[in-house]
Amino acid sequence: MESSLLPNIVAFLGTVDPFDLLREEERHSLAASVDILYLKKSEALPGDQIVGQGLYIVRTGAVEQRHPDGSLRTRLADSDLFGFSQLYRSGECGYSLSAIENTLLYRIPKQVILDLMDNNPGIRNHFSSQESVRLAHSSVPPEGEEAQYLRNVKEVMNRRVPKVKCDTPIREVAQVMTDMHRSSALVFEGSVLAGVVTDRDLTTRVLATGMDTSQPVSEIMTERPRTVHPEAPLAQAIEIMMQHNVRSLPVMEDGEVVGVLTATSLVENSHVQAIYLISQVYRQNSLKDLINLVPRRQAVFEALQAARVDARAIQQMVTLIADAFNKRILQLAEDKFGPAPIPYAWFCAGSQARFEMHLGSDQDNGIILQWEPDAQEATYFKNLANYVCQALDDCGYPLCKGDVMASNDRWRVPLAVWQNYVKQWVAESEAQNLLDITVFLDLRFLYGTEHLVAALKQSLLARVEGHHRFFAIMVANSLRISPPLGLFRKFVLTRDGDNRQVLNIKKQAVNLVVDLARVYALAAGSSATETTHRLRDAANKKVINQVHRQELTEAFQFINLVRFKHQSDVASHGGVQDNLIAPSSLTPFERNHLKDAFRIIARYQEAAQQRFNAAGILR
Repeated sequence: MESSLLPNIVAFLGTVDPFDLLREEERHSLAASVDILYLKKSEALPGDQIVGQGLYIVRTGAVEQRHPDGSLRTRLADSDLFGFSQLYRSGECGYSLSAIENTLLYRIPKQVILDLMDNNPGIRNHFSSQESVRLAHSSVPPEGEEAQYLRNVKEVMNRRVPKVKCDTPIREVAQVMTDMHRSSALVFEGSVLAGVVTDRDLTTRVLATGMDTSQPVSEIMTERPRTVHPEAPLAQAIEIMMQHNVRSLPVMEDGEVVGVLTATSLVENSHVQAIYLISQVYRQNSLKDLINLVPRRQAVFEALQAARVDARAIQQMVTLIADAFNKRILQLAEDKFGPAPIPYAWFCAGSQARFEMHLGSDQDNGIILQWEPDAQEATYFKNLANYVCQALDDCGYPLCKGDVMASNDRWRVPLAVWQNYVKQWVAESEAQNLLDITVFLDLRFLYGTEHLVAALKQSLLARVEGHHRFFAIMVANSLRISPPLGLFRKFVLTRDGDNRQVLNIKKQAVNLVVDLARVYALAAGSSATETTHRLRDAANKKVINQVHRQELTEAFQFINLVRFKHQSDVASHGGVQDNLIAPSSLTPFERNHLKDAFRIIARYQEAAQQRFNAAGILR
């Protein structure tokens, strides 16, 4: 190589992911090893110059790869890399490659790239043979005070819990709490958790009233206390405590108490924006006051991004804020219209049910009534639903364009009617039925009588269990959309040959993982709604293996990180939230890792089609 070319190659390598991670002297050494090749338009690069030869970088121009059957594999342009997948092969190349423009290529010899990987963990992870490993190392752990609220309850709960019997005298309970230095005690009737008593109860219900301390603690305990699972995010537990104004939250797993969470002081003293906003939502006494809090949601979103919080945790926190708005509005509605005349459950659906909301998410919800209402009761729930849905819209959660809301008479019916809906959806595969059941397979209790939602979810699982044709139809329907082949210059390279100007990251990527996880979870008999939890349950039930779970989870994480960065950029410029990303706005790092994510999704779409015999089901 002519020495005059070296500075130009060094500068170029400094713009190419992952070689921008190298020190200046390392890039000089790398540049000195580069071979330069030139292809004329339509000229092919022989396979024996790719297999086992090294790593290629497109300096200028463009090339395309085709599978052995002639179908397009991908197109590559300036700064794109190829050849690594063939580095350890021998014999025939896994694809053919030809120039679609006059093209200049840089080739890094095999031994040079192998030595780089040995000496640099960042380079090694980037060129891992597994896309999921490359994606896993594309993120960084969250930092600062925000990060503590993204831990699980089990990481911060108190495992030493005072436990007393219902007939224990109040005086003895107070002594036990003092001896163990705890602010609460759990009260049991036999082996069953019957209640909880706190130091505040001792003050307000005993000392302030002059109550005889020889009385049993059951006289002052809070009966049937709220509980939380040890795997729940800490922020979710704190949200429960704020909503119900409780100071101590028992932690239960498989019917057994494993600890207690006493986070009230943490909430009161916290300046973390997300937790503070949730606490403020529950303190507002009018819809107008709630609307005044809406601008803070964007500030929370930006703070979480600034703290380098991962995508899943951002979604959880944004969803918990939406839950708080929804629940407080329901409380205001009951204040306005009076107590509900019959038991009911308000549930959320869609991204809110999956704990996967973002700044642009709309509302999806419904009401389950315990029994058929009379005319007056029906009017009550109609008024309540209309008020709540409009109030949510006023608070920045837009009305659902598909009218999947409790304000729609169809989605405000007794449990028996909902169960008939399920029967029809599963038995008949018309397009509208597929749409409806897809929406309501993602539902989560939010407010009211919880067992009604549990009963509906159980009906869904029972109906689809072993229903092979239903699974095939669900998979076939989801496969109508495929991830892009890749990103080529300013275009999104699609499988149908249509090079689009923008990437619809929700439709062409996010939803595809959501669909796969939903089907896998149903096949596993899981009632989970969150995508990562569905993948976990499917892996635990051997529907997929742990490698499949990891790959899909990492792809989902990275796709959402790119999505949130786009939405944050749009918000900072005062734009309207959307999911349409111009490829030119992506960094080389994002482009490369999105390609990995697309390949993972495509691979598992094909696997799902084969597993559930979905080929040719829908035409």
